[in-house]
Amino acid sequence: MTYSVSQARRLREKSQQNMADYLHIHVQTYRKIEKHPELATIKQAKMISEYLNMPYDNINFFNT
Repeated sequence: MTYSVSQARRLREKSQQNMADYLHIHVQTYRKIEKHPELATIKQAKMISEYLNMPYDNINFFNT
């Protein structure tokens, strides 16, 4: 199953602030990533999947 970035975050019960802190970015920047996941860098996408303990392939980083 593939989840959006926000669905994956909520599934793991993390806040947007938790994610922003882990990625070392401002929470507003993280919110932009949730709205437009294609803006995430490869490094950020890998960090998100690592932090959520979810395979990279299970998170949709394309805006569909």
